[in-house]
Amino acid sequence: MSRLIDKALEYASEKHKGQLDDQGRPYFFAHVVQVYGILQDVTDDEEIICAGILHDVIEDTDTTFEEILHEFNREIADLVKELTHHGDRDTGYYFPHLRTRKAVMVKFADRLSNLSRMEDWPGDRQEQYLKMSRFWPTEPPGDKIVSPNTIRDTP
Repeated sequence: MSRLIDKALEYASEKHKGQLDDQGRPYFFAHVVQVYGILQDVTDDEEIICAGILHDVIEDTDTTFEEILHEFNREIADLVKELTHHGDRDTGYYFPHLRTRKAVMVKFADRLSNLSRMEDWPGDRQEQYLKMSRFWPTEPPGDKIVSPNTIRDTP
């Protein structure tokens, strides 16, 4: 494990301290470590792994983009920012702000972790989460189709 990944784990552990998941478990261990493990299985890219570890710190804590930039580097900070929810409207494509392959990899790991932990959620919440987890529309496409060629490797 690299020093940068160690630093991301320590940073996220501190930032998520006291947060619990829906089953009452420490959020860092229940979700963040699981996302880290998923990404570790599919890539050795340090920036992707660090962004996966840090993916919720801007959204769920008082951490700012500037703090991530200062503590880590531009690529990690940009990935974390790209992964942060921006109040996306329902376009039929649920991750319109994801522009890079690296962000999509982290988002898949995040969604897989959440899907694996949702068994105790009420049925309507599960249904809504599944609907919002689509990477492509399940309805017949409208006049705008997103192809895999539109996702870039870098911003």
